[in-house]
Amino acid sequence: MAVTEETNTVEQNKAVIRRIFDEIINQGNLDLADELLTPDTEVHVPFADPGSGPAALKAIVAGLRQGFPDLHLEIDELIGEGDLVAVAWHSTQQTHTGPYRGLPPTGREVRISGIDMMRLADGRVSMFSMHLDELGAVRQMGVVPPEGVSSGKRAAFVVGSLFRFGYLEARHQISSRGGKKTAK
Repeated sequence: MAVTEETNTVEQNKAVIRRIFDEIINQGNLDLADELLTPDTEVHVPFADPGSGPAALKAIVAGLRQGFPDLHLEIDELIGEGDLVAVAWHSTQQTHTGPYRGLPPTGREVRISGIDMMRLADGRVSMFSMHLDELGAVRQMGVVPPEGVSSGKRAAFVVGSLFRFGYLEARHQISSRGGKKTAK
């Protein structure tokens, strides 16, 4: 492949990744995943296996947008070589106002960063690997105690978390029913 041709392909691949971030993640246009990912895209994430293909990305983004409806990610760096594109990103807006991976909404603002590696084939993502600061996110949501906390304060944090998350779950259940009691 000629250098110019390879450069054009890398730039086209980077444009696909920009569309994933801008249109699918930030705008919530989940159906675009069908166009930008291969049917059998391999997906590697640091949490429960979402499956493969466009349905996997749709599930990941739908879950994120349910927990953080105001989610907005910004690309910091986009580097491409051959069929591989690396993207470093951070959230500029992300408020935990909905349930996310079993956690009731905390109302807290969260800022995280991550790096994704994506392999493309014929202009579509065929492999997606996400690496993000999960520990930082759960600390900001109040699930994990802050760094450097003594063992006594850590124990108090854990006990307090049980009550805090019980309260948050009850509040979320009530608000999701519209404040109405249901008869059994």
